Amino acid sequence: MDPGTQLPDKLLSRISIAKAELEAAPEVRVISHYDADGISSAGVLSNMLLRAGKHIHVTMTKSLTDKLISEVSAGCKTMVLSDMGSSHLEALEALDCKVIVLDHHSPQKDSEKVVHVNPHLAGIDGMTSASASAVCMLLAAHMDEKNWDLLPIAFAGIAGDRQAIRGLSGLNQWLYEEGLKRGVVEVRPGSMLPEGGLLNGLIGSTDPYVIGVSGSPEGAAALMAEAGIPANAEVERLDDAQRMKLSSLLALRLTAQGTPMSTLDEIVHERYHFPRWGMSADALAGLLNACGRSNHEGTGLALALGDAEAMETARALRQAYVDEVQASLQRVVKNGLIKAENIQYFYNDNLGLSGILSGVAMQYFGDRDKPTLALSDTGEEIKVSSRGTFELLDKGVDLAAALRECGQKVGGVGGGHRIASGATVPRGRDKEFLELVDKMVGEQKARKKDAS
Repeated sequence: MDPGTQLPDKLLSRISIAKAELEAAPEVRVISHYDADGISSAGVLSNMLLRAGKHIHVTMTKSLTDKLISEVSAGCKTMVLSDMGSSHLEALEALDCKVIVLDHHSPQKDSEKVVHVNPHLAGIDGMTSASASAVCMLLAAHMDEKNWDLLPIAFAGIAGDRQAIRGLSGLNQWLYEEGLKRGVVEVRPGSMLPEGGLLNGLIGSTDPYVIGVSGSPEGAAALMAEAGIPANAEVERLDDAQRMKLSSLLALRLTAQGTPMSTLDEIVHERYHFPRWGMSADALAGLLNACGRSNHEGTGLALALGDAEAMETARALRQAYVDEVQASLQRVVKNGLIKAENIQYFYNDNLGLSGILSGVAMQYFGDRDKPTLALSDTGEEIKVSSRGTFELLDKGVDLAAALRECGQKVGGVGGGHRIASGATVPRGRDKEFLELVDKMVGEQKARKKDAS
């Protein structure tokens, strides 16, 4: 009999240490990232800690700084950081409190003082096989068997970090297998079509992003008419012929705009559905992401804690967020991307949208051989979001290293995952930064080519 996915002892031993520390702590300070994975992580931790009778104080932030670490640690005896912390170990080690880091970003070092739980340290790739919310879920499951009902929240983080698009692996797969045994999760076939109301779904779609359909009520209605589908149709009520016709039309549009077959395959990945929530992990991730990107992280956390009113607020935030994303994408498509030798980039007025804009441009209408960077001027500094593809990784590109090293050279900071990374650089030094990244990406690809 297949024993299923096995987890490394090193990861489990760190989880056991974190569990013991939290069981002994009456009060816990939680700091997490503000995206879907970060809010999911905070949601899992908050539910877990409240059920264990702990007093908690949660802060969600766009970025972790030494100043923030100093402020939140004042008077704190036990601190937990989720979806961040692995790149700030030195500052965390200097604190006079117990610190637990539950992160999945590639670490530069380990720690003897901080309880550092990171899948990379146990041989699991945190970019593809373990979101931060998955790490938090593993801890919650070890704290109490009853916490398995938190799996939908954790899977929203997995989906939000796009770790399910090529199938599950590592810790994510283990959680799925265990959730399946307990009847918490269902797997459903993937589809090119959005969930729910079809017309609004097509208009708001960014995955796939279909030029002339996404963001265009007229274009979406025309496509549905071409498929012989009424404008008020819902996806769940389409017959097989209608599904096939509309899916084929979407695939043809995407192919015509240069979308490769590998991306089409990713679009139709299996969906993980949670009956208790009545939605998929992707749908829940969309709600949490909209809360974070709209500066309503508290609403996202309340949603994860089961607040019905927060669900309605999140749906409204999601619609406003989708409208804003589509308007911004149309501007990017109209203005085009600035292309250097090895990278492509654009400037964006809305900092909160840089990640999704660079990701959609990379996947659906940019040059697939060049990583995409989005830059935003906050008035104090330049924020950078970058996205690549798995094909670029195969060619040697490492955006985490590129943004970290090039950011440092211009007096900034950077890091993240090889396929998706961010940086903060001083105003006036963005051109220099871009030139350095362009050169380094070229060198990365050359090294890989020479080694093969």
